[in-house]
Amino acid sequence: MQEPGIPEDEVGRLKTLHSLNILDTSNDDRFDRYTRISAQIFDMPVAVISLVDQGRQWFKSTEGFEGKETPREISFCGHAILGDDVFEVRNTRHDSRFRDNPLVLEQPHIRFYAGAPLTAPNGHKLGTLCLIDRVPRRLSDEKKVMLKNLADMVVGEMINYVDTETGLDNRNAFVIAGAKCFDVDPAERDFTLLLFDITGVVAAQKDTDWETPPIKTFGRLLREGFSDALSIAYLGREDFCVLLHGDKTIDEAKAISHLCEDARCSIYVGDEFNSFSAFIGRIAYEPDKYDCIEEMLQDADVLFFNRDKQTLPKRHGIRVPVHWRKTIF
Repeated sequence: MQEPGIPEDEVGRLKTLHSLNILDTSNDDRFDRYTRISAQIFDMPVAVISLVDQGRQWFKSTEGFEGKETPREISFCGHAILGDDVFEVRNTRHDSRFRDNPLVLEQPHIRFYAGAPLTAPNGHKLGTLCLIDRVPRRLSDEKKVMLKNLADMVVGEMINYVDTETGLDNRNAFVIAGAKCFDVDPAERDFTLLLFDITGVVAAQKDTDWETPPIKTFGRLLREGFSDALSIAYLGREDFCVLLHGDKTIDEAKAISHLCEDARCSIYVGDEFNSFSAFIGRIAYEPDKYDCIEEMLQDADVLFFNRDKQTLPKRHGIRVPVHWRKTIF
């Protein structure tokens, strides 16, 4: 058996893959439909969306196969990401690289494999959309083009809902998460938007050569501080929005205080800054005011847009816009 080689851009490739925050996420029909369609179009028993991590290949979606991941060293997809075109193995029993591979000798008993690389906009190969059969096969050139087109569509699904700079949800993903909150009975709707603007943080050290961009660091801290959030999104212009379900056990003020202290220590270079100056606001769902998540986001956009026109008192090192709604931290 021949183990797959390591791409020359491995460090950047893994960085791009991890920035999407898609590894180890739950099943999603947005991706399952592509494996279902691929199995039908190409008349294959197995179709998989496989992402090649550092030591494993992890399956975002499978059709006709129950596994979730395998070691990278036995993966076919590890070979496929080394090139730009569809990687095809027509008969594994006649190929010295794979005939004694555990995936050939055991489940899923691969005899035929064809994988189209999932190529991110920056050129890094994230994994593959692959087809598997238990008998020898061969794809025509026309079908290879079709498989590559489907792979590009899968990548589109990945990046259309993720901000690739921070790894957080983008506005599209946030709207989808928020829409689910409105699917329940109005009497059961209980959720809040927390708004964060760190423009002042970036402006304070605008000439700094950041090792890690502040928005990326702050995004990571948001994920750690609000791990149970329904969605955490980067809206651009150093603006962030967190969608929280109405959990009475969460002390929002305490969580925000810890977040800002961690951000001050993590983001600022040197010790000349003894406070973390950020705009922080809160918009709670009001049944008589909001009929959809887009309306709440419109209010958030207005608050972000008008942030510089306010007088901002300091409280515990946090600059708080006095006009932002009811709760001030």
